[in-house]
Amino acid sequence: MRNAEVIRQWKILKRVEAGRYTTSQELADEHGVTERTIRRDIEALQEAGFPLYDERVDGRKIWRLVDGYKQRLTQTFTLSELAALYFGKNLLSFLGGAPFAQDLESAFLKIREALPAKSLPYLARIQDLFSARPDPWKDYSQKQDVIASLIDATLHQRQVRIAYFSFNSKKTKSYTLDPYRVVYYHGGLYLYARAHEYDEVRTFAVERIERIEVLDLSFDQPADFNVSEYARGAFGIAGGKPEEVELVFDASMAGYIRERVWHESQVLEDRPDGSVVLRMSVAPGFELKSWIKGFLPHARVLKPATLREEIAHDLRLALESTAHGRS
Repeated sequence: MRNAEVIRQWKILKRVEAGRYTTSQELADEHGVTERTIRRDIEALQEAGFPLYDERVDGRKIWRLVDGYKQRLTQTFTLSELAALYFGKNLLSFLGGAPFAQDLESAFLKIREALPAKSLPYLARIQDLFSARPDPWKDYSQKQDVIASLIDATLHQRQVRIAYFSFNSKKTKSYTLDPYRVVYYHGGLYLYARAHEYDEVRTFAVERIERIEVLDLSFDQPADFNVSEYARGAFGIAGGKPEEVELVFDASMAGYIRERVWHESQVLEDRPDGSVVLRMSVAPGFELKSWIKGFLPHARVLKPATLREEIAHDLRLALESTAHGRS
């Protein structure tokens, strides 16, 4: 009940702020409550510091916002926009430790100062209505110089030389890169860049860049390469050459598959037995294999055959490892 009250008051504020001539009766009709309830809502908003007042227009008492309530930032943002930004702050927590985190904190401090002081407890109530469970995040507090150099090199199209720890080889390798784009995904920052050593675009995890040097050499992104297309082929963050992937999920898992968009290329086909076929055009890498394994034994790979064989091989190794652990 309390949550419904806060949401209704927020809608009232937005309507009045939009400059519409509205009466208590119109607001009551719109929200299906009594005029007395609307008056209490407006009083609550006034007590929270929002400068609402009433005036007579054509014999009707309408609600308005006091002229001149905008301060500094509110020359370009409305009060409700500022408030929305303020209680959306937690959604940007993944930027903690990055070089721009301090600037972000400063920006939110200015937003806070531009809001009526009495409104902050009210906004805290609204913030409690919305939450986002964050993905496991990566700590970039020790990588500020790396990220700053990447941003500089990407903006000015300068080559970089990095020392990068590879999980595959368990070694630190040296790469010369043309950095194309820094991407945020699932709590982490990644770099799409052309690696000169392989003459192809690869994905690099920013936290594994141990050292970076911005070179005095510029680069041009090839006309036949599109960063967005490269990313579109990824099932997750690691791009690559997409292939036609076809999976079937049994009836017990089909509803879960149908209710989400797993990839923008997906096509779903319902089967008479209640199962569903999912077709996508994606790079069949580690992320896709891990995702499929999470649905076993309720999923089967129809194609490509190589993907099916790789998953079967991984499962055999896991079974052997389990058997050795028991002996």
